[in-house]
Amino acid sequence: MTDFIFDIILSINNFINTYYIFSFIIYFIFSIVFFMFSLPGGLIILMGSGFFFGFLNGFLINITSISLGSLIFITFSNNLFKKLFNKAYNKYSKKISGYISSSSYEYLILIRLVVGPPLIFQNLCISLLDISKTKILISSVIGFSPLMFVFSYSGNHASNIIQLKEFTLSKLISFEILLVLIFLIILTLLKIFFKK
Repeated sequence: MTDFIFDIILSINNFINTYYIFSFIIYFIFSIVFFMFSLPGGLIILMGSGFFFGFLNGFLINITSISLGSLIFITFSNNLFKKLFNKAYNKYSKKISGYISSSSYEYLILIRLVVGPPLIFQNLCISLLDISKTKILISSVIGFSPLMFVFSYSGNHASNIIQLKEFTLSKLISFEILLVLIFLIILTLLKIFFKK
């Protein structure tokens, strides 16, 4: 079974190498649509871009598609909440937005930096806030960058089929990567704390 999967991956990789620009555009559009619906299984898409297109192009696909896809999801959800639950939305949105208004960038970046909550949960929480689309996009790019760096690098590192056969998720999350993420989260929390 694994040989069959590796044969499929090799066939896809050969197609991408033959039609690189076409494949890049299709993968990019697919990634935006995938993250626009905040579907589970994003790790495969994120690592796949590094695997098929290399570290730098994979990183560009990842950071752009997850940020734009999330922005589209948030905008749609925000409008839906306003139409369906107008009074409740306005009441709670103003309270929460007022509470985080002095440090909105930091809170939004923190939501993106924290590993664990599914993307759909992050996007739904952000869609409840009354925050400009520009702030959401900028904070998403900044907050997602460390993880997109890791996923693109891991996908690129696994691009050797021999390494892919030996690849496990435990190699993806190393102690050093966790330390960097914890450090970034602590810095963001300290900035929020001292800003108040």
